[in-house]
This record gives sequence, C-alpha cells and structure tokens, in this order.
Amino acid sequence: MRLFIVLTLIVAATPAQSLWSARRPSPSLISDTTARNTGDVLTVVISETQTIKNQEKTEFRKDASLDASLDTWTIFEDLFDTLPAVSGSSNRDMISDAKYDKQGVLQTRISVLVIDVMPNGNMLVEGRRRIVMDQETKTIRFTGIVRPYDVTSLNTVLSENVANASIAYEGQGPLTATTSRGWLSELLDFVWPF
Repeated sequence: MRLFIVLTLIVAATPAQSLWSARRPSPSLISDTTARNTGDVLTVVISETQTIKNQEKTEFRKDASLDASLDTWTIFEDLFDTLPAVSGSSNRDMISDAKYDKQGVLQTRISVLVIDVMPNGNMLVEGRRRIVMDQETKTIRFTGIVRPYDVTSLNTVLSENVANASIAYEGQGPLTATTSRGWLSELLDFVWPF
C-alpha cells in the first residue's frame, strides 16, 4: 500500500508529456503543404547532363616574293663596283586542328529556402549544402526562380524547370589539390601557348 501511494505521488508530481505540441503545425489531409511563401523549404532534384563537342580546322597559306635589281647607275658611277640587286622570298603556312569533347553528369537533391516571392507568384530560392568527408569538403550551391506550377505535390521541382538556375559544385581538400593543375603549369601555358 505504501508503494502504491509513493508511486501515485511521483506520477502526480511529474508534469505530463505529450507527443502533440501546440507550436508544431499539424498536417492536414486537405491543405496544400508545398512551398509558396517566404521561408518555406523546397526540394530541388538536380539532374544535369552536359555534352559538348566541338571540332575546328584552319588552314592558312601565304606566299610573297620580291625580286628587284638596279641595272643603271648614273650618279657617282664609280661608287659601286657592282650594281646592287635585291631578292626576297616569304612563305608562311599554318595548319591548325582542334577537337574538344566533354561530358558531365550531376545528379543530387538539395533543399532550398524561398527567400522572396515575386508579384506574379514566382519564388526566388537559394540553398547550400556542405559535406566534409576525409578532409575533403564538397559544397553545392543553388539559386534560381521557381514557378509554383512546377512544384509537385511532394514539394519537389526538377532543376530543368528552374529559371536562371545557378548550380555550383566545388571541392576543397587534398584530393582536389592533387587532381588540379598547379600554378606553374598554368603559367607555362600562358607564357608559351603553342
């Protein structure tokens, strides 16, 4: 009996804890939970594939020739033992061939924040994700303008539907430094571009 009274007092003295919080909005089955206002969060599905192919060929040829001679000299006839003659020739050839082929793929998802809503309802979004792993830092930055019509019921939008989209994927760390060109190599290419 004493144990029951002690447990009753402990339970009565402990404030009740609930899973429901007045500050947390409750989900509704009929309300729209997609991003519409400043401060809302939106998920951007980034799926970008870029293929660049360029081939150029240039041929340049220029020939020039000059042949002149002096046959008669009447002033100070003994000035020259032999009459001067001039002969020249010039030939320039240039053949250039350049080929550039590159393909890049970037696929990820990033949550962005609506930082402004335009008068027509379009949303200016901005977001950044920073990942640090094994002393290597990868940063993804995204900005753009999203139409409300392009936002799905799952509160996502494809990156190809974002206007003025700016996607930056940058790396910093020992791995990035190893696979990047050094300043001396870039300087040599600038001084001697051939």
